[in-house]
Amino acid sequence: MLSCVTVAMLYLVFGCLMLTGYSSGSKLKAPTLSIKGKELVVRSGEPIHLTCRGDQTVLWKFPAASRKESKRFHTTDNSCQGSPKTVCYRNLTLHKAQLSDTGFYSCHIRRHHSVYYHSFADENSAFVNMHIREPKIITITEGEKLVVPCRVTSPNIKVTLRQSYGSVLSVPGDKNVVWDNKKGFIIRNPTYLFFGLLSCEATVNGVTHTSTYFTNRQSSAIHNVRLNVSNSIRLLRNATLAINCTVTTDLNSRAEIQWTYPGMKFGRLASIIKRIVLSDSEALVYSMLYIHKVRSIDQGLYTCTAKNGPSTKSINTTVRVHAAPYINVKPRKTGVLEAVVGQKSYRIGVKVRAFPPPEITWWKNNLLAADKCARYIINNDSLIIKDVAEEDAGKYIVSLKMKEWNIIKNVTMTLIVNVKPQIYEKSMSIQEPQSYLLGSRQTLTCTVYGVPPPRISWTWRPCMQHHAASRCDFHSDSSVPLIVGKNSSSMGNKIYSITERTRLIEGRNKTAGILVIDDSSASGIYTCTASNKLGIERREIHFYVTDVPSGFHISMDRMAKEGENMTLTCSVNKYLYTNISWILRRRVGNRTTNHNISKQKNAITAEYSTILTVVIQNATQSDSGNYECRATNIFTGDIISQSKDITIKGEHCNGKFNLSRTSKQKRKNCTAESSVTQ
Repeated sequence: MLSCVTVAMLYLVFGCLMLTGYSSGSKLKAPTLSIKGKELVVRSGEPIHLTCRGDQTVLWKFPAASRKESKRFHTTDNSCQGSPKTVCYRNLTLHKAQLSDTGFYSCHIRRHHSVYYHSFADENSAFVNMHIREPKIITITEGEKLVVPCRVTSPNIKVTLRQSYGSVLSVPGDKNVVWDNKKGFIIRNPTYLFFGLLSCEATVNGVTHTSTYFTNRQSSAIHNVRLNVSNSIRLLRNATLAINCTVTTDLNSRAEIQWTYPGMKFGRLASIIKRIVLSDSEALVYSMLYIHKVRSIDQGLYTCTAKNGPSTKSINTTVRVHAAPYINVKPRKTGVLEAVVGQKSYRIGVKVRAFPPPEITWWKNNLLAADKCARYIINNDSLIIKDVAEEDAGKYIVSLKMKEWNIIKNVTMTLIVNVKPQIYEKSMSIQEPQSYLLGSRQTLTCTVYGVPPPRISWTWRPCMQHHAASRCDFHSDSSVPLIVGKNSSSMGNKIYSITERTRLIEGRNKTAGILVIDDSSASGIYTCTASNKLGIERREIHFYVTDVPSGFHISMDRMAKEGENMTLTCSVNKYLYTNISWILRRRVGNRTTNHNISKQKNAITAEYSTILTVVIQNATQSDSGNYECRATNIFTGDIISQSKDITIKGEHCNGKFNLSRTSKQKRKNCTAESSVTQ
């Protein structure tokens, strides 16, 4: 039921009392006062007699009652009469009225109705409350009205509002500055003009009275709201939840912090501790929320809301309560893990769902991974390998432990480090083509390594069959795979066998691909190819068949006698050497002279060799000297030579030579010498 109220406004002005009344609408009639009129004025020191009449029992409220000055007032008990309509009376008597008794006097039914009261002073004061030496501090709140409470002792006193330096702020007709004799000056939009020291001035009986006020502008700024926890919190049942909310504001502001949390709807009380820390430039407002022995009802959203005047900011976090500790873990990738040698980085990771956070340890081949290699970077649920090397292959174990609850979970993962095929013969310093003796059995080898193990295959690319050609030319696409036992004069050499043998070399399982050629007769290139999923590596073996030992040889038909013909022959492998020539080196006194006696243009190109022949007609002692055959290696550019020293003396001397490196024979008094140098 709505309350019905009658209110009296008393002004004690120069010994006078004024009374006003009002009532609020209800089904019940409003109580009435015994005093007619809007205001009642009585003299200070005189008694006040008021009677309230209502349809039910009535209550009085007035300034003296709020101050509990029971010795100066008296109220009678309710006196109710009549049937069926009841009328109740209650009297109020206030002895020796004084300034503090000025204000609203309310008479109401049932419900308490709070009213505003206003007081007035005597003829010696214009204001109810004077602030002369110490200004009264009033707060300006952004977005709100400012009230300068210079209430007067009489409603007809004229008051002026001034700034500290005398400027008048209250101008008749100004809608921003409004005078209310019950409240004071009301500034609807307080601008910077109203900051600082203000004064209210009024003149009574020729005396000017001044009451001063100091406005304190209160900031509504909220610079920051933060929690000391992440946006998600997990706890075990019966643990303590503690969340601190910190609000940063200006010094001239007072932010309020409010919490909302799931347990509120179940009547769950949280402990909240607040404190304020002031610095030179800002104010920090702290609010710490505690819930002891959390339960499932404490799960949900926790919101900290900061309010500062019209400004509001919020921040929240979600709390989850677990009944017991647990660990769930599995690899991020299933099956065998694969990396590649030289890879910049490789991550081995696991998916972990656990609470509380477990202790995580990584192992590599039963050794602590962190101690095993400086290239390993461990970040809880992942291990990062920098600059992947072949040695990084192996077994990795991640161990998760909760010692307090004796919970252990292990996950084992195997890493394979793939290696592109490598052919070790290619890394050898000597890669020059070699010559192979006609009709000989030869063995060619390719030693390969890779992960996964490479597949080895052999192909043959024959030189074009042109006996006059001194260069090994090929058809554009003449490579053919080799088949054991295949023998074709057009295709090349007969293959005796193709085998593979694997063994541990330098800690690695290397495979040797072995090709055995049964009867060397054709020149060309054998290609060994090693391939796996990472790529292909090839080695070309130049196979040049020669019909002269070592591919370079000089010979002499017989030991020349004076007056006879002498023939010198130089034979070189036509695919290995070029620019063949004969030079005669003679020594005259202290001087040696060289004579080109035959060049490449005089050479004959046969099936396997280039042959340069020199015939010395009617040999004489002047033909003695060092005969040298020179040729240039086509692949290296080096000049290779062999030489023979020949001395011819007299017809009666029988020449005899030996094709060893150096030979000398003496007979009678003449000497024929022959030596081969290279």
